[in-house]
Amino acid sequence: MSQWIKIFPIKPIYIAFLLVWLYFAIYQSSWLAWFCFIFLIIRLFVLYSPKKCFTTLMFLACFAAFFFVRREMAEWQTKAEPSSVRQVAVLPDTIKVNGDSLSFRGKANGQTYQIYYKLKSKEEQLAFQNLSSLVTLTVEGEFESPEKQRNFSGFDYQAYLKTQGIYRILKVDQILSSQDRVSFQPFEWLSSWRRKALVFIKRNFPNPMNHYMTGLLFGALETDFDEMSDLYSSLGIIHLFALSGMQVGFFMEGFRKLLLKLGLTKEMVHKCQYPFSFFYAGMTGFSVSVVRSLIQKLLSQHGITKLDNFALTIMVLSLLMPSFLLTTGGVLSCAYAFVISVIDFESLTSWRKVVVESSIISLGVLPILIFYFGEFQPWSILLTFVFSLIFDIVMLPGLTLIFLISPFIKLIQVNFLFEGLENSIRWIANVFGRPIVFGQ
Repeated sequence: MSQWIKIFPIKPIYIAFLLVWLYFAIYQSSWLAWFCFIFLIIRLFVLYSPKKCFTTLMFLACFAAFFFVRREMAEWQTKAEPSSVRQVAVLPDTIKVNGDSLSFRGKANGQTYQIYYKLKSKEEQLAFQNLSSLVTLTVEGEFESPEKQRNFSGFDYQAYLKTQGIYRILKVDQILSSQDRVSFQPFEWLSSWRRKALVFIKRNFPNPMNHYMTGLLFGALETDFDEMSDLYSSLGIIHLFALSGMQVGFFMEGFRKLLLKLGLTKEMVHKCQYPFSFFYAGMTGFSVSVVRSLIQKLLSQHGITKLDNFALTIMVLSLLMPSFLLTTGGVLSCAYAFVISVIDFESLTSWRKVVVESSIISLGVLPILIFYFGEFQPWSILLTFVFSLIFDIVMLPGLTLIFLISPFIKLIQVNFLFEGLENSIRWIANVFGRPIVFGQ
C-alpha cells in the first residue's frame, strides 16, 4: 500500500493541508478559509510545474464536489418538513435515562431523530434503563427544530446535531406499544451489543467503578458522572476519557498477539484486523477519535507512517465521516495526531518519552483549546502525565481483565481504589483551583 503515496503529484501532507482549508471554506462558507485556500493555490503554481498543479487541482475538485453535495443535502434536510412518524426504531446504545427524562436516537422514514420523552412510571423507567435489544416503538408526538445558539459563545445544539446527521427533535407525548425487531444492519447489531455491555456493567459493578469501566472500555459516561466530569474538566484532564491512540493501540495489539499465538500468519492477522477494527469502532460508538486512530493503525501496518499516514487519514475521514472537523472533539483529535506525526519521540527513553510527549502535545494544542474554551489549566500538563500513566498503564488493562472474567467472577472488591481516586481528584481540584480564563 505504501506505493500509493507515489500516485500523488505532490507530498500527501501538502494536499491534506489544502484539503483542510477547502473543507472549512465550503462547509462553513468562510471567507478567511477561501482567501487562504486561493493564496495557497497561487503558491502551488509558483513552486510546482503546471502538470503537478493541475493534477492536484483535479484531485481537490473531486473532494470539493463531495463537500458541496454533502453541505447542500444537509441544508435541504434542515429546511425540509419531516413526514409524520408513528413508529421509531430505537438505537439502543443512545438511550439515556436521567430521572424521569428519557432521551435516545431513533430511525424512521430513512432519517435519524433525537427523541425525548417524559417517563410516566417507575416501571417504565426501569424498563428503559435495562433495555438493550432492538425494538420498534409506536409513538405519538410532534417534531421540533433543535435550538440554535442563543448567547455569545453558547452551545449551538442545532449545529451539533447537524454534524450527527440529525435535523429534527421528536418530542414524544405517549408510547403506545413496543415490539422487538430483527435488523440486518451491522451498525444496529453493534449498537445493541454495546448497549448490552453497558447495561451489564451497570447491573454488576458498583459506583464509581462502573463509570470508569464504561468510559475507558466503551466510551460512554452516564449522567450521574457529571459531577466528577466537571472536576476532570476543570483540571484539564477530561480528555483521558476520550478513547483514542492508547486504547486503540492496546486492543489492536492485544488482538494481534492473540491471533499470532493461535498460529495465524501475519498476512491473515492483517486481514482479520479490518473486521476487528469495525467491531471495536462500533463498540465505542464510532467516535471520531477512535475511527481516526484505527485508520492510522491500519495504515501503519502497511508501512505508511508519520506525515504520510496523517495525510491519508485526513483524506479517508473526509469521506467516511464528513463532519469530523466540524466538532471540537474531531479538531482536537486530529491536532493531537498531527503533533505526534511531526515530532519524533522514538529516540527518547521510555520515561523521558512520556514526559516530553505529554508536554509537547499539551502545548501544541493550547491555541486550539483557548480558541474553543477560552481557558487553560496550567497544571494540566503535569496532571496529564501522572494520570495518563494511571489510566493507560494500570486502569485500562485492569478493567479489561475484570470485564472479561466478570461472567465467571466479579472483582468488585477493587472498587475502593476508584473511590480513592475520586477523593484524590476532589483534593487536587481544591488545591489547584479553577483554570485560567483567557477569553476567546
